[in-house]
Amino acid sequence: MISCVIIDDEKPARDSLELMLSRYFPEKIKVVGKAESLKEGVFIIYKHKPDLVFLDIEMPVENGFKIFDYFQEVTFSVIFTTAYKEYAIKAIKVAALDYILKPVSVDDLKEAIGLHEKRHLSGVPAMSIEKLVSVLNPDAPIVAKVALPTLHGFQLEKINSIVYCLADQNYTRVFTINGGVLLISKPLNSIESLLPANLFYRIHKSHLVNLNFIKSYSRAEGFHVLLEDGTKLDVASRRNDDFIRALTHR
Repeated sequence: MISCVIIDDEKPARDSLELMLSRYFPEKIKVVGKAESLKEGVFIIYKHKPDLVFLDIEMPVENGFKIFDYFQEVTFSVIFTTAYKEYAIKAIKVAALDYILKPVSVDDLKEAIGLHEKRHLSGVPAMSIEKLVSVLNPDAPIVAKVALPTLHGFQLEKINSIVYCLADQNYTRVFTINGGVLLISKPLNSIESLLPANLFYRIHKSHLVNLNFIKSYSRAEGFHVLLEDGTKLDVASRRNDDFIRALTHR
């Protein structure tokens, strides 16, 4: 049984694809999660570790290609779905990835799933991320990482995989999107200087958050934010006004 996740900002598209999969591939495909945004989808992927991801390209905030920024190692196959015949199709083909044009047809779905199965059985890599990125933007770095000092050396971590950082006396605990926690042998001020200021904000003397992972902000019972992973963090009152400006003028 092939486990899969569907990521698409349009609910009818998600539901329609799930219905087609259950109707035509009941013994072969199991939908383990659906998401309406890339960030939500990334959390579902980390939780369920699917074999296959159906991914819309054109979505608000982040397009589908950004998914590769969140994983140190991609262990799943991707089938892109798009309504635009010319949009990045060349890049997808060059990188040996799969795509289906919307509206999705049963024949196209069968062909894409069949190709996934053949690649899986033969051991052929399902994607070449480096090649895809180089075709989409030849000047872009393949992976944006930061070297975090640990007790025994350095841990290279993708910047987009860091959800928030927590001060722990002279150390810092770095919480990542896959649920991991890194103990870094530097205080929070030092870690803050390593991370891009347009992406990370010091909401409290003890908390540095990735703005991309803030789900909501509340003034009820003191200022606080709720992150995509369910973490609730306080916002210092003296930092509140500047934080709201950073949050709303990105």
